[in-house]
Amino acid sequence: MPHVSNADRPDPIAGIMEVTRNAESEMRRKDRVLGRTLVIGRAYLASTVLIVILAAVLLLPHSDGVRGIDVLFFTDAAADQSTSLPSHIFVLLYSVGTIGFGALMILTQKWWAAGVAWSATCVSAVYGILAIWLRQSGRGPDPDFQGFGGPGIGMYLSEILLFLLIGTLAGVLWTRTPEQRQLEENARSGDGL
Repeated sequence: MPHVSNADRPDPIAGIMEVTRNAESEMRRKDRVLGRTLVIGRAYLASTVLIVILAAVLLLPHSDGVRGIDVLFFTDAAADQSTSLPSHIFVLLYSVGTIGFGALMILTQKWWAAGVAWSATCVSAVYGILAIWLRQSGRGPDPDFQGFGGPGIGMYLSEILLFLLIGTLAGVLWTRTPEQRQLEENARSGDGL
C-alpha cells in the first residue's frame, strides 16, 4: 500500500475554523449595519412630536415675566427674577441634550444620538424637579427679595414632556427590527447565517 503524505490532505479542523470565522464575521457585519440605524415606529414618531412641542415650550413663561428662552440665554429678565442655577441647568440640558440631540436623532436616525438625548432627558428631569421646588419655595436665593415669582406653565409643561420623553426615547432605543431579532436568535443558537 502506498504511503499518503499528510501534506497532500487538507486539514479538516482548519476548514471548519475557516467556515466558522467567515460566518461570524458575516454576522458581525450584518449586526453593525443593522445596529447603526433606528427603527421608525410609534416610539420614534411620538418622540419626534414631543421634541417639537418641547422646543415650542421654550417660548412659554418659565416663571414670573421670564420665558424659557430668557433662562437659556441668561437675559436681563432672567437675572432680574433671580433665576437659580438649577433652572439654568434644567433649561440648558433639555435644550442642548434633549432638543439638540433629539433633532440630530430625527435627522440622522442614529442610535447614539437617541442615547445622548435619552441620557440628557433623564438628568434634566431631575434638575427640573429641583428647579420647580426652589421656585415654589417663594424666596429665591435672597430671603429679602420681593416679587420672586413661582414656576410658570412652561416649567411645568417642560417637566411633563421630559417624563414622557424618557419613556418614548427608551422605546426608540430598545426597538428591534425583525432582521435584528433573527440575527440575535441565529447568534444565540449558533446557526451562523
